Amino acid sequence: MTNSRLTGKIKRLVDALNIDRTNYVASFAYGSVVFPQKDKTSNNSLIDLILIVRNPVEWHRKNISDNPNHYNFLFRNYAKHQSSYLDMFLSRSSGPKVYYNPFIEWNDPFDNTRLSFKYGVVALDSLLTDLLNWSHLYLAGRLQKPVLWIPYYSDIFSFQSYNEQLYAAQNKNLLASMSYAILQNYPENFPLSEYDLFCAISSISYIGDWRMIIGEDRQKIQRLVSGKSRLSEFRSLYNDSFKSLQSYGFSLKSSSKSNLCDNELYCLQSFNKESESVFQLLKNIPNHICLLSVKDTYIYNPDDARTFLSNLSYTDRNQRLRGTVFNIVRKSSLYQTGLGLFSAGPRRSLRYALAKLSKMFASLGFTKWS
Repeated sequence: MTNSRLTGKIKRLVDALNIDRTNYVASFAYGSVVFPQKDKTSNNSLIDLILIVRNPVEWHRKNISDNPNHYNFLFRNYAKHQSSYLDMFLSRSSGPKVYYNPFIEWNDPFDNTRLSFKYGVVALDSLLTDLLNWSHLYLAGRLQKPVLWIPYYSDIFSFQSYNEQLYAAQNKNLLASMSYAILQNYPENFPLSEYDLFCAISSISYIGDWRMIIGEDRQKIQRLVSGKSRLSEFRSLYNDSFKSLQSYGFSLKSSSKSNLCDNELYCLQSFNKESESVFQLLKNIPNHICLLSVKDTYIYNPDDARTFLSNLSYTDRNQRLRGTVFNIVRKSSLYQTGLGLFSAGPRRSLRYALAKLSKMFASLGFTKWS
């Protein structure tokens, strides 16, 4: 299925969810159906969809009425009779606050084809907080990798025209993720190929994710980057970030290395003094991350934290930064798993878990991709 055809299908799917335009902000799709992965089939995979809204409580209240079969019995009935519960569950709880409905079937009236999808709903404010602060590194982590933004008001998606706050926050998230990935490799692993850089970026939201221990594709990160089309998508996504890093003394050079991505690789090199380059990169990392990385030093100013980190050795600095990200991702992945068990219900949760285990066994070579 071509990308334009798939975009059209998902656009009609979004329309079918009866979204109130005054509440709706934007939506994006991701996963192996949207972005086919090298050496992996996606015949039985779900389309993953995220809907960004201003008020998730009102959105779900309307959607429970319009599409009650999307929700498990307990949540549907509890929310219907206890309206305050819906507000408490979706707005006041900690964690990423993404409510998913998995294994939803939809018939496209345009060509009478059937789609299986999973959709999550998140408040714009919650998403902005994650993008700017890396408070959960959940959807912020997802948006550090290529996604398919879905046009709604027209046939062409213009990110900036949808929501300037979201556009600006996403740009900061991308620059932060590239800076973090470089810090995890500079200067020990320099020059750094684009392939390794994008793998490092893709791994950020999986550091500490308990599902990587059991229930995930063991080659997930490599599959996200491998292949000519995937590398091209990452380049396009991080084009502006690359330009920003040039002012810090980093540049791209042609490389004659092997064809890990079936494409020409590039190397990233730095020309500034190491401590200066490190401090400049740390300025792109959210204050929240820098302060948590030095919480044992009684430093409370973000720039003081950056100065402290830039003067550490490569190993000590990376251990602190990586440990901070690990703890954030571990906590949010456990929370979101618990939320998923409740929102999807036992039957759908079991089905989803078995599908994940099947992917893990296939990646280990025990079974074939289905």
